[in-house]
Amino acid sequence: MDRGEVKVAVMSDEEVTAGIQSMVRQSPAPFRPLVVLEFAVGAKQSAIEWMISKLQGSEATGGAELEVSAVVMTYKQGTSQTVLYIGAKNTRLLSAADMTSLCKVYKDNHYREFTIEDMANFKGIEDVDSFLTTAEKQKLILHEMEAVRASDEEGHIPGYDKIKLWTGKSILKKYLSREIITKMYPLHEPEEIKKLGADWYQLKRVFKEQPIDDIRHYFGEKIALYFAFLGYYTIALIPPAFIGIIYFITSWQSMYREAIFAVFNLIWATIFLEVWKRYCSELSYRWGTIDMVSSKYDEPRANYYGTLGENPVTGKPEPVFPKWKRNFRFYCVTVPIVSVALGIAFYIMLGYFIMQEWADKKYASEKSWVNFSVLYLPTVIYAVLIGIVNAIYRKVAKKLNDWENHRLQSAYDNHLIVKLILFDFVNCFISLFYVAFYIQDMALLRSHLAALLITQQLIGQVQEAMVPFLFLKRRKKQVDEVLKKQNALQKKEYFNGEIAEDVQRQAGMESEMEEYNGTMDDYLEMFLQFGYVFLFSSAFPLAALWALINNVTEIRSDAFKMVKVFQRPFAESAASIGAWQVAFELISIMAVMTNCALIGMNPEVRKLLPSDVTAVNIVLIFVAVEHIILAIKVAVAYLIPDQPKWVEIELAKTAYQSKLALQEKHIHRTSQDKEKIDAVLKEKSQ
Repeated sequence: MDRGEVKVAVMSDEEVTAGIQSMVRQSPAPFRPLVVLEFAVGAKQSAIEWMISKLQGSEATGGAELEVSAVVMTYKQGTSQTVLYIGAKNTRLLSAADMTSLCKVYKDNHYREFTIEDMANFKGIEDVDSFLTTAEKQKLILHEMEAVRASDEEGHIPGYDKIKLWTGKSILKKYLSREIITKMYPLHEPEEIKKLGADWYQLKRVFKEQPIDDIRHYFGEKIALYFAFLGYYTIALIPPAFIGIIYFITSWQSMYREAIFAVFNLIWATIFLEVWKRYCSELSYRWGTIDMVSSKYDEPRANYYGTLGENPVTGKPEPVFPKWKRNFRFYCVTVPIVSVALGIAFYIMLGYFIMQEWADKKYASEKSWVNFSVLYLPTVIYAVLIGIVNAIYRKVAKKLNDWENHRLQSAYDNHLIVKLILFDFVNCFISLFYVAFYIQDMALLRSHLAALLITQQLIGQVQEAMVPFLFLKRRKKQVDEVLKKQNALQKKEYFNGEIAEDVQRQAGMESEMEEYNGTMDDYLEMFLQFGYVFLFSSAFPLAALWALINNVTEIRSDAFKMVKVFQRPFAESAASIGAWQVAFELISIMAVMTNCALIGMNPEVRKLLPSDVTAVNIVLIFVAVEHIILAIKVAVAYLIPDQPKWVEIELAKTAYQSKLALQEKHIHRTSQDKEKIDAVLKEKSQ
């Protein structure tokens, strides 16, 4: 069945009311809604009732054991829509925190995995309602909803016989993918998000530090680390941008100046990446995520499917998918498709150069603004085309990644990052490599690099500048949609308590907001910019300045969108920026090779060397220089520890205290066992 088959259910109002009433279990007291699920207009009643039963059902029966309040809205057209408001009791949330190994502050001020058995020793447990942040509560609710999986007997969704369920697959994810549930989002906290926005994106805060801890508290570690990295990278661009301005004002045509600037950039990139790792470890230690490491016994991601089996490590039931099938899909389907995509990118690049050559022959002879514009038109078209092709490929890459069916979220993310980086790197940089090392025209490389970077950033800046205007237009549309729904509403019924009108209005507004699709595209944009700045830094020293200007506005515009434009995303834990750290380090190593090769091909180099030095000898000389610079990079990376000394000491203290606690527990248990043995022996002797 395709998505179009979610048809309007023809049911009377009495049938709808009776069905929902029979399924929604009454809560003993009003609860605070934290997450909203919106079913499609006219979704089959049996499917809605089954989902409610799963969300409210006990853990023992495979349910999520959550609090659910249903609002059924009947419209004048004769259709109805059900919206579920989801919450959870504190006992249920604490149980989920225990199961997911959520880290909280212990009485010794260190973060430790929360356990019910030891919860009296965690700070803030006295006030159970505020012990978990709203972001943590929403994350735990999502985890419990996604953990509801189909059993062998549940072959399809009730009311939709053609929508088959894989054994062990998340039921919620199937509802979302087939658009039976059209929207799922955690609710914003109006006062808290208003305060965060005032401290984050206001114009007066442009040159002030971002409130990273507040961002983490509200949006989670993953998003906070992205903004921390963006801010750190932006600051790191100041020195190369300043030197680039000096070279531009004076004269940076000299080979010496190009070489000095390139070497500085290459060493500076390494210093930046190593110092960032130290800062990242400080943040992750402060947030209690520094020990987060993916392992084979981690829970599978919600979209992972397979035959229901047992985890050999934990013994818990979970889907099992053969490794050979995943490898077959990767090597026999994904690799060929990605290869074809790379080939298309190459031929688009060749088409660009053919078009540029035609423009040069026809319009370069006469000087006029029209001719000047036409000369740069192919580059502008190529830059725009790069963005379009990248967007198309990202959708294909995600489909392939989903189909490969990776078990862990970390493996899924890493494979997707590799796919995106590989294609975008080729698509964005292949023309620069072609000019630099095939045509070997430094002037063309400089102008082409400048045109690509500036065009792409100008497009980005126009889009960012339009954000406030589009936001106002979007907000008006949101209000219109809410009013339209209210005008079309004939009847509204509540099950399991009435939801406050202000909460419903808030949910109605947030329902119309855009969904946030994660940090992947943001990191990718930064990665490509990093490549433009450092891969060919000897050719275009002003690249760092353009990147700096772009990033200063990017930070605030991204912050504005997080606060005003996007639905609140579910918080995600993270200890670092993950595979992106490796990607940035690899491109910094590649930058050594490209810049050494560019300097080696400079005609001025030949003038400095004896006339009897052959081309082979020149290559060997610059290979040696490249290795020396790489050795310096390795030395710098080695001399700058990944963790500050105080973090190492605190981690050692935590490990030592954990060891003492285990010893005390062992001594106590041994004492109890001895008493039991003595009691048994005494009883037998009598």
